[in-house]
Amino acid sequence: MHATLKTLSHFDRARVAHLELEPEQERFVDELDFVFSELQGNARPDLEHPFAVDVRHQIVGFFVLREQAALPEWAPPGVITLHSFRVGRGYQGNGYGKAATELVSQWISTNRPSANRLMLAVEEDNVRARHFYLASGFSDTGATYCDKKFGLQNVLEREIGSV
Repeated sequence: MHATLKTLSHFDRARVAHLELEPEQERFVDELDFVFSELQGNARPDLEHPFAVDVRHQIVGFFVLREQAALPEWAPPGVITLHSFRVGRGYQGNGYGKAATELVSQWISTNRPSANRLMLAVEEDNVRARHFYLASGFSDTGATYCDKKFGLQNVLEREIGSV
């Protein structure tokens, strides 16, 4: 498999619109319309970076990276955070998610060498995603965050080495 990251603009919703999730997964993520509305309304668009995961010229996944002043309140300074990560249901189970987390680490090492950690918050009852992240090199920080929309979340991190 040869997965790559494709930089998206804050107006590229149509390029990832086909990435539907299983019904039981949908309650754990914001809808794409909301994600792109937030991206377009951001006062600091240079600090939020939407990406597509491409495999053989087919977009199979999507996520947003945030840094600096765009970090969520649970993240310490100097890290990059991962948001709205999804692999379309027709593409799940093929290793694309794990490949994407490796590509994110490489992107950070190359483009943000001062950042040594990738962090995310995952809903406590999202067992499937939590298992995926832990199997993909993330570790539980022991910290939790209570999100108004999604409830109690565990904060996970992944160390970023130099490429």
